[in-house]
Amino acid sequence: MRGRQWTMRLVSVVLALSCVAMGVASTATPAAAVAGPRCTFRGQTIPLLQGVAAGTKIPISCTGLPALNPYLILQASLLIGIDPKAEALLSGGSLGVGTFEGALAALPEIDATSFTPEVSDLSGDLSFTYTVPSVQATDPNATCPPSQAEFNAGLIGCALAMVDLTTQKPVGAGSAVLEYTGFPLLPPNPTLAFSAKKARPGQLVTVSDAPGATTYWWVATLLALEGLLAGGSAPAPTVTVNFGRHRVSVPAANTISVAPAGYDGTTLTFPKISGSFTVPSGVSGKQKVQVVVSASLSGLGLSNTAEFPLTVKG
Repeated sequence: MRGRQWTMRLVSVVLALSCVAMGVASTATPAAAVAGPRCTFRGQTIPLLQGVAAGTKIPISCTGLPALNPYLILQASLLIGIDPKAEALLSGGSLGVGTFEGALAALPEIDATSFTPEVSDLSGDLSFTYTVPSVQATDPNATCPPSQAEFNAGLIGCALAMVDLTTQKPVGAGSAVLEYTGFPLLPPNPTLAFSAKKARPGQLVTVSDAPGATTYWWVATLLALEGLLAGGSAPAPTVTVNFGRHRVSVPAANTISVAPAGYDGTTLTFPKISGSFTVPSGVSGKQKVQVVVSASLSGLGLSNTAEFPLTVKG
């Protein structure tokens, strides 16, 4: 049951990422209630394609499209979703088709060799097979598969996007996230460190990532991407701190925040936790302090959790 819950949560995230990676606005509506385009990938409706590699062939079939409408299928690094330079082009416009394709090809996070033009038939159906390319985008950081560091930061794969060449906007139903062979379903757990190993009730303790951390609070990155999906900034994730032993927990007031991953076209900055909590009264002895960063993505909950020991002297 737990595995299914995680899968459904990730599907929600994928629906957001597959659109936000190309800057398209959408809403989280159950598929059965959606009128308009519907697509399957390798025969499945879930837009998360695991176990792909260069040369993998992906059959894609769509219905409910406008008749005889031109589309462009392409692949991009999810870095495009956190690079502010890409936002203007990907909001739709009125450029000529050739000019628009050229502008897309110039975005360094997009693999121009992946461009696959297609046209829907008279019934608004479209079926074709997409081949995952072996050539990379011009940005050396925009590799597909992502680097391990990018994956750990919340950039869990690469975007497969369908762009309507008439409206110059992506088609959410025709977009998916590619997860490559060798990567797990979700990134590993983040790290945590405290400014003190011993403290007293009422004392402030500062939190940080562990020195030399290579895993991160990736929920913040996913939330930031979903914020872009909605056309604005993301709300802050919820942070809770609990002292607990033997299933009994005591909450602690905190001012902790997590900055998501960012990208300026050259440098990737990793999610970073900072702030402090106040050791609550009523606890003493050796404590296992748990910090939880949680968010609602497309209506479903996802969280990161890490623990650190603290001895409380009354």
